[in-house]
Formats: sequence, C-alpha cells, structure tokens
Amino acid sequence: MPSVPGHELTGSRLVGQLPTQQQAELWSRITPRIVKYGFAIEYRDLEAPRTGTFNGLTITLDPDVDFEMQCFILLHLFGHNVQWVSPTLAPQLDDLQRTDDFARFMHVLREYEFQAAQLGLQLLHESGVTNLDQWYSDFVETDWQYVKRFYESGQIPPWHECVAKGCQVIEPMPIPLLEKREVAVRFAF
Repeated sequence: MPSVPGHELTGSRLVGQLPTQQQAELWSRITPRIVKYGFAIEYRDLEAPRTGTFNGLTITLDPDVDFEMQCFILLHLFGHNVQWVSPTLAPQLDDLQRTDDFARFMHVLREYEFQAAQLGLQLLHESGVTNLDQWYSDFVETDWQYVKRFYESGQIPPWHECVAKGCQVIEPMPIPLLEKREVAVRFAF
C-alpha cells in the first residue's frame, strides 16, 4: 500500500513508545473527559509542520501524526485551551504576547508550556490514569526542548535530537473555572 502524503514527521516523534493497548486505553479515557469540559475534538489534515490546533472551543489533530503523539498533543492542547479560556489564567498570557525582551519571552514561554502540561496532567489524573506521569513528563520535556530550539534557531529541529527520558515528573495543576469562548487559532508543531 503506498504511503499517504501528509505530515512529514509521521511516525518519527515517539518518546516513550507506549504499547498499543496502553495508547488505546489512554485515548478512551481522556477524550470523554475533554468533551465533558466542553471542548470538541476533531481530525483535519493540517498544513505541515502543524500537528494540532486549538481555538478555545476545539482541539484539532492531524491524523497523519503517530497515535502516541496524538495522545500527548491532545492532553497538551487541552491545557493550552484551558489557559486561554480561564479568566484566572488570563493575566499570565500578557507577558507571552507583549514581551519584546527575548530572554524574558523564553522564560515566560517555558512557564506557559509547563503550565499547559500541568493542566493536561490534571486531566489525565481526573480520567483515572495515574500510572503514566513519567511518560507524560518525558513528552513534556521533549516538547519543550523542541520548542526552545525552534525559537532559538528559527528552524524546526529534528525531533529525535530533543527526546528526553527520565525527566523530573511534573505536578498536576487544578483546572480552574472556564468561560468558553473562541480565541485566535494557535497550533502545535
């Protein structure tokens, strides 16, 4: 069967290589919880290098991205959606959008990324999954290394050069009150 053209990173972004059964169970536990928070989940072919998008109401995943990566992206973009529609978290977005100093921006960006990750971990725990904290934390650190290198170089780095294992386990963050609204589309890459 010929390969279907699509995302250039298909299959190359595994970190923990969860067994297929665990991936399926993870997916089946987190998707209903995300929907119960009022976010829609959809698949759409996204322009490379995008792997997922969010807009405050919907999380969209590129179907060409490996399933394990889709699980991570879904959790992480859930966290970002929460950040953009929670009134209590809104002040933290100001520096991200208005900082001209690069060093300050990178510090704020790291806080933003890890807060989204903490919210994703909270969702994971609320979904009854409490045995994948290390897997998730390794993905979070790998994702941060990838994003950091992109902002420092202006080029998308090879994913395999960013893979981190055995990272410090992050802590979940309680999900605050949400005021659902559409925001400007943002994306993961």
